[in-house]
Amino acid sequence: MNIHVEYNTEQNRCWVRMDDWRVAFNTAAEAEQFVERLNARLNAPHSWGMLSDWSPRPGAKARANLRCAKEA
Repeated sequence: MNIHVEYNTEQNRCWVRMDDWRVAFNTAAEAEQFVERLNARLNAPHSWGMLSDWSPRPGAKARANLRCAKEA
């Protein structure tokens, strides 16, 4: 996954891009903190059992258990 921060001085916003996805933040500090946490989670050890249960498109029932980025 390609992750980088874009600074938009015209809108006074920061964007964190993750491949084709982007998330807006009010400050550069918030954006950098998000990137650090995301990288830590991506680089953390993962068990094969956990990875085998993962699906890129969970069903509606599985979505009910997902949290939004602010809750994470």
